[in-house]
Amino acid sequence: MSSQPDWKDIGRSFSHAMKNAMNTLDFSELNQSIEKTVKATSSLINDKIQSYSKAKPSSIKAKYNVQIISDLEKSSSRKLKINQWIKNFGIFLVAFSLLLVLLLLVSLGRYALPGILGAMFIFIPGLIALIGGTGGMSSARKMIAYLKKFHLYSSVIGDRSMASLDSLSAIVPETKKETIATLKEMIADRFFLQGHINEKKETFYVTNEAYEASLLPNVPNQKSAKELFDEDPETILPPEVREVIRQGEESLVKIKYYNEKIPDPIITQKLSDLENNIRHILGYLEEHPENVDDTKNMTKYYLPTIDKLLDTYIELNAYPNPGENIRKSKKEIEDTLDTLNYAFAKLYDDLFQMTSIEVASDISVLETLLAKEGLTKEKIKVR
Repeated sequence: MSSQPDWKDIGRSFSHAMKNAMNTLDFSELNQSIEKTVKATSSLINDKIQSYSKAKPSSIKAKYNVQIISDLEKSSSRKLKINQWIKNFGIFLVAFSLLLVLLLLVSLGRYALPGILGAMFIFIPGLIALIGGTGGMSSARKMIAYLKKFHLYSSVIGDRSMASLDSLSAIVPETKKETIATLKEMIADRFFLQGHINEKKETFYVTNEAYEASLLPNVPNQKSAKELFDEDPETILPPEVREVIRQGEESLVKIKYYNEKIPDPIITQKLSDLENNIRHILGYLEEHPENVDDTKNMTKYYLPTIDKLLDTYIELNAYPNPGENIRKSKKEIEDTLDTLNYAFAKLYDDLFQMTSIEVASDISVLETLLAKEGLTKEKIKVR
């Protein structure tokens, strides 16, 4: 809506600043333009983070039986507390009866037998309470661990309609066979309202639609879900993502070339940082191609700027007796490289934060729904 003209203004401002910098060797305006694009991009990503969970509650309720999970959470927490009390009471009775027997033996000797028999009426109920409380606590803890495992699974699934069995077993961790058994138990317990397991494709489907689609006849060269999860990203990434990665790789080659041409330890460090930041973003894109739009500033503005800046720096560096203006321009280019490093690092940090929020969103929304159902203060720990 109103954000579109702002992006056009930023683009024009950046192009003007770059042209002016190359003509006048004054890079201060370019620095400001880069900072402006960083703020704009960060603001855009933060808006996505803010709005991400708006449509989540209905999708959560379609996937999971919130009422059952809430009831189990409350009952297992209550059961743990009650049995803890019973166990402690049993320990007290057993300890008291044993202490009583000891006192009777010390004070009465062989005449203590009737008192010892009387103490057994305290010892036996105490022992029963101790054993029963311990068993009840063990049962409650198993249920809490079961619920924890459900939360770990749901954190991997996120807003997707399926997840590989490998990814689910890795998060716990457990064997794939144990994961399948647990998922079947959770489906039977109605944790997952539409859960299906396809062992042949090694995939867990959270919705009926996704499962039914997996049962359709294979087309030639169709790959299994397992192969798709493990496949080289180059073969499955959308064209626009491959183009961004291609441009990023080209820039990495150029940065390495410039790094060899400029024998300056300060520049070397800055360029090494640039390489690392760009590689982080490219690696992120391979894992999260859906967020390619948020990296377009990188290819549209930042990467071409690096090439021009370093090319200019080499020209300035070639002067045998540089004057004040040349030294000033070189210093401004070095500062601009710092700004670009900040831009890349901030972009990667914002992207990573967005993904973390997306992964955590389902969990937090689920916890909110559980709280509305009367969730106790004993929250389930996901980690």
